[in-house]
Amino acid sequence: MKEQRRLYRTIVFYLCVVLHLQAQSPLESKFISKVSQKYLQKNVRELVKFGNRLGGTKSGDKAAQYVFEKFKGYGFKPEIIKDPQKLTYSNDGWQLKIDQPKRLRGLIQHEWLAGFSPSARRDTVHLSFVGSIRDIDTRTMDSGAVLLERQPSEKMYDELVDAGACCIVSYQNDISTAYSNWAMISTLKETDKNQIPVFNISNNAGRRLQEELEKGTRVVIKYSAKTTIRHGNSKTIIATLKGQTDEYYILGAHGDSDSGGPGADDNASGVSGILEVARILNTMVKNKTLPLPKKSIKFIVWGTEYHSSSSYVKLHSDRLEKIAGVINFDEIGFGKPRHCIYFEGNDILHNHDLLKLFEKVGEDYVNKKGFWKEATTNPSQGGSDSYVFLPEYLNRLDVSEEKIPSITVFTAAWNEPRSMQQTRGWRSKAWKGHPDSVKIDYSPYYHSSLDIPALTTDKEPANMVWGVNAVGIALIRLLWQ
Repeated sequence: MKEQRRLYRTIVFYLCVVLHLQAQSPLESKFISKVSQKYLQKNVRELVKFGNRLGGTKSGDKAAQYVFEKFKGYGFKPEIIKDPQKLTYSNDGWQLKIDQPKRLRGLIQHEWLAGFSPSARRDTVHLSFVGSIRDIDTRTMDSGAVLLERQPSEKMYDELVDAGACCIVSYQNDISTAYSNWAMISTLKETDKNQIPVFNISNNAGRRLQEELEKGTRVVIKYSAKTTIRHGNSKTIIATLKGQTDEYYILGAHGDSDSGGPGADDNASGVSGILEVARILNTMVKNKTLPLPKKSIKFIVWGTEYHSSSSYVKLHSDRLEKIAGVINFDEIGFGKPRHCIYFEGNDILHNHDLLKLFEKVGEDYVNKKGFWKEATTNPSQGGSDSYVFLPEYLNRLDVSEEKIPSITVFTAAWNEPRSMQQTRGWRSKAWKGHPDSVKIDYSPYYHSSLDIPALTTDKEPANMVWGVNAVGIALIRLLWQ
């Protein structure tokens, strides 16, 4: 009996080895062995240090130069593309504190100044709560600050300005799964004519302040804001791994923190993923582990999400047929509650072949050491650079509607869990959920003041490794096998 059990275990072991080798070619194994979690985390930390990295700002220029130097250090001859001018902003500093009553001092933490807020001199004012436009009372406003339980609409903002409010303090009361002790970051109308600043605070602080005000507590705050709003040129960085033809794949990620916050997961993680895939593949080509790829690869870090990729499309409108496909990294640094990697856009017919390749990668490596516990394709959600290359958006840009396969790889999306109806005919063997739906992992720190490495990319650094491995393996299968 013992001999039979030993023989059984031996057979199972060798079957596992054979199956593992079938899924993992020598080239794929070589790539996987070179992926550095340490480099991925370090790049995110360095990028976040620059600030929000918005295109056309000092922090954006510093981040672009960092990416340029990294590509150069990896043996590329990168290009810096100066994108068309657009209005941008930088929050140079602010203060928001409770002055009275003393027992509430320290309540406001991890606040953030809304995008396109104007500068405001330091002042001490009383705070009042306004539930709706109907509640605005110019007699009680008296140049004070206003607390809102939602981000102000343009109409609400204008009404409060007209009523004499000197600043707005807002929180996001309708999202229970996030922003408890940190702020969701909002953006005002994209103009340099906004008249009063908006401060975003956490849900806990907002609810407590609202309770105090509703029971008659007199709350006094101190506030100030220093901002710069001007036109600037974002800088897009392109590094090319030349192939055997002039057709090419784009591996891209937006380089800015589009929320205006720290943006570790969204999207320093994506930029770090680009750098890591580029580093490994270029090294493997240079040391002849890999020959030249069948098609070229352009590693692109967009200066500004949508604006830069749209500019690229317009600039290359007469050569769009040369783009074999677009693979986009957006938020590969965190995700809860599952341990899943997602490949997006399976409801778009011309994405089919590319996504089937990624689906197979997901299935081949699921549950292997150092890899995802689940993997699946999912329908389009919108909200990332890859959509610029799809026919509908190309039509908006008034260029030829080429059918360019364009997908996004991610491990988290949005700020609360979502469930989507799965596209008919798609069912990954690596998905453990219901076959007819996809539950999308999320980040409670999405577009928030605490999308910082310590709470996202350093907390779940394996997610970035998954993203790099998935894309690297897929590119090897596309261009070298």
